[in-house]
Amino acid sequence: IKQAGAVTGRLRPFIAPYKWGFIGAVVMTVLSVAAMTSAPRIEGMITTRLAKDAAQIAGKVPGAGVRFDVIVRILAVLAAVYIIKMASQVISMFLLTNSIQSAMHDMRNAVQDKIRRLPVKYFDTHSFGDTLSRVTNDIDSVSNGLQQSFTQVISGVLTLILVLVMVFTIQPVMAWLVVLIIPVSILISVAVVRKSQKHFKAQQDSLGELNGTITELYTGYNEILLFGRQQSSRERFKEINGRLQKHALKAQFVSSMMSPLISLTVYLCIGGVAVSGTVFVIQGMLTVGNLQAFIRYIWQCNEPLSQVAQLSAQIQAAFAGMKRIFEILD
Repeated sequence: IKQAGAVTGRLRPFIAPYKWGFIGAVVMTVLSVAAMTSAPRIEGMITTRLAKDAAQIAGKVPGAGVRFDVIVRILAVLAAVYIIKMASQVISMFLLTNSIQSAMHDMRNAVQDKIRRLPVKYFDTHSFGDTLSRVTNDIDSVSNGLQQSFTQVISGVLTLILVLVMVFTIQPVMAWLVVLIIPVSILISVAVVRKSQKHFKAQQDSLGELNGTITELYTGYNEILLFGRQQSSRERFKEINGRLQKHALKAQFVSSMMSPLISLTVYLCIGGVAVSGTVFVIQGMLTVGNLQAFIRYIWQCNEPLSQVAQLSAQIQAAFAGMKRIFEILD
């Protein structure tokens, strides 16, 4: 965590000129999350209204029937909420994409300027291909990591906070089952990241070594033919390529374990809520619509946790890429 914070802090000079774009993206993300977390409660109101109308019809209450006027008003509010959510997401993505790509443009220029000032002895100990990989592949990894993770991490944290507020207002006893999801998911994420981060670092290093080797082999192709070094060149490439395959396999496999483990935790929670919630509904302590909303909130809680799990590979590759970029800048 300390290393991640230190590396992230190094990005500030590149992000600072475009801070208002990032701030605007955050504001739009907050609006989107607020709209998203209000939707299940509104949907539950429709179910509760229909359940009441059905109960009155079954009880042969005079004048009983489906209150379509009430349902239409609720649907209109729900439609407005979804429109706000969609519009804020589009604006947020535009502002974020513009800010990140501008920051990456400045970072490429900074690396290029630094390369021009490096002494010749640097290139005696570092291959051109590895240096090229830092300017292209590593910066692309940082760009993709920021693009995919920035709003989703903020959105995920806000979603978890608002979901917890909502479930505690619906049914405090069942809400504690939802609370358990978060520490369990954090423990799973920390364990997986600790295990996989070293493999992502090795993967980026191997990718840089492979690019360096390819550059040397192709630029020196005539010399390889002249001195009959075809076989040794092939063996060298196979060795590095195999090493990259091994590190990439371990990195992707270990990081991919995060999502199913978190999903298993959520499924177990949903099972517990379904059983206890049904008991509360029978006892009249909970409406059917609120039980529906509660389960929807658990799914909303699962979404940010699963997104972070799915983005784990990109985020870790981005941190590994940042370390290699700042090695040149330093």
